[in-house]
Amino acid sequence: VPFEFPKYCPSCNSKVVRESDEAVIRCTNTDCPAQLLRHLIHFVSRDAMDIDGLGPAVLSQLVEKGFIKNFTDIYKLRAIDVSSLKKKGEKFALNIIDAVEKSKTREIYKFIYALGIRHIGQKAAKLLCEHFLSVEKLFTATVEEILEIDGFGEIMAQSVVDYFSLEQTKNLIDELKSLGVSMIPMEK
Repeated sequence: VPFEFPKYCPSCNSKVVRESDEAVIRCTNTDCPAQLLRHLIHFVSRDAMDIDGLGPAVLSQLVEKGFIKNFTDIYKLRAIDVSSLKKKGEKFALNIIDAVEKSKTREIYKFIYALGIRHIGQKAAKLLCEHFLSVEKLFTATVEEILEIDGFGEIMAQSVVDYFSLEQTKNLIDELKSLGVSMIPMEK
């Protein structure tokens, strides 16, 4: 019997997609629990939001204990939550909370890169932000407008449009803004 790819993610039941030139299928849910830790590690990495102290081991513990279920939970962390990971972890916790606060004012391209949009690396994120200047403009960007950016092809442009067309992306951005993540527009 030939193998039939699932149409929905076995972890979160969201729609899955398979690109014609790839053998894998991917979940479309940005909050999929099966992908959570990998996304969080990318989000806090030095090239992205640069949250010092939140490495894979600490993130894994915070996820395991239920303190972090998505990107926004990083900005809801309390020192008492983090200190519970170590004996006498007060200083450790305060350093992480301070690093989380500092990350709220990272350059917008680092934020866009941190989101983990498929096919969009740090350089592409910077080009996007230089062209569109703000996150709000990315929500209305078309494939044709993105293709005007030197170095962007059809696959990258479609990936950006697809990501910013998701309702959960809008909800994520709105919640991060409400938690103080600045997403300061780039200047021309």
